[in-house]
Amino acid sequence: MTANTATEATELKVFAAELVDDAAVMPTRAEATEAPRYLITRHTVLGPGELPPLAGEQPALTEIDFTVPAGVKRRIEERGARNTRVNRDSTRTRFEQWCESQGRVAQPATTTANVAAYFGHLMEKGKEDGSRYSPDTLLAYCARIVSWYKKGDRPDGSLIREMIEDYRLNEYIPAGGEREQSAGLTLKYLVKVLAGIDESTRIGRRDAAMLVLQYGMLYRSIEVTNLLVRQVRIDTDGVWVWTAMSKTRRKGKGRWRFIRDRADLQIVARARAWIADLRELREPTEHDQNPASGEPAYQPTKPLFRALTVLGNLKHRKNATVRGLFLTGRAVNEMVKARSAAAGVSFINGLKVTSHSLRAGPNTDMDEAKVPLDERNTAGDSSSGSTLSDNDYNRPDGSIDTSKHDPLDAVPLYGQFPNLENDR
Repeated sequence: MTANTATEATELKVFAAELVDDAAVMPTRAEATEAPRYLITRHTVLGPGELPPLAGEQPALTEIDFTVPAGVKRRIEERGARNTRVNRDSTRTRFEQWCESQGRVAQPATTTANVAAYFGHLMEKGKEDGSRYSPDTLLAYCARIVSWYKKGDRPDGSLIREMIEDYRLNEYIPAGGEREQSAGLTLKYLVKVLAGIDESTRIGRRDAAMLVLQYGMLYRSIEVTNLLVRQVRIDTDGVWVWTAMSKTRRKGKGRWRFIRDRADLQIVARARAWIADLRELREPTEHDQNPASGEPAYQPTKPLFRALTVLGNLKHRKNATVRGLFLTGRAVNEMVKARSAAAGVSFINGLKVTSHSLRAGPNTDMDEAKVPLDERNTAGDSSSGSTLSDNDYNRPDGSIDTSKHDPLDAVPLYGQFPNLENDR
């Protein structure tokens, strides 16, 4: 071995080795250059030059991230007005059942053809009692079914609505169909209904107070039942009523409105009489309908109007899981129909008297008294600019005497006639 050779062996430091395939130890080209994975959805919005978040940067979700307490789950399932939920769910269930009976698919997605076929079936077959579905009812059904599906997966609601309008013009109206409306319980008829109530009883005093307050406020049935004790204040010449929320004003602040006392409605006397009864009432127990030491019914946050027994005591509400201590709108509707029937005014101008008649009635009275639309909208808590008060809630029958201008103040006392000499 020469000196140079020894030097090279020392510097190289040769080790024992084994020859292997390059691919076994070298990363593949794809592994070396794999693109980052970004988290992108159809709702991702990026600015110029901005990159979406990396998928690996997202926190790992566990079971707790998808679980809510039982009370929260109940609130989610019961969101929205109960009547709306019940009507919505029943409409969707009927559609789903019909699709199943026809071999069609309703969920998790459906087609425009399925929905069109269903509405064609409703138009042709009609209701179980043989009557036709009104176009307005079908439009409500259409909205409930179409909104059942996610945006982007919804059937063509515009096509269904056009079908319904054609049905209205070509089938429903020619066959004598007309929009069902409640009668207007104007003063002429309301005074007669009130006169037929025995106000020597607690139930009579409650019903009379409810009728005059509902008329004075142009309330829907559910709105009068939602009144709390603290939301009605009796003044010397009228009653102040606080409306926390209405159908057309579900958000925002509540409002006070004043109803002036009138000799024909006696709002102050009737409200006082019922509140005096409420002060005497106690929540019933298992063994006593009105225990002297029981919990008072007259408390600020309790309902103003309560369900009563035949003897005038408070009813047990243990089974009233939906409304609790509050009356239902249906109960008010049945009361109005029963009191009107007893007075011989179940129908007015061919229309049924219902609780909604106490919304149409005062609007009609005020319109006859030349109260402007915007003032009537304000009085009835309708949306600004709404024409419902003119087009839907007006039931003129030519029997109302007119006089001065002012909401309800402008409506003459029933039985009094304007001075014709002063009108000439």
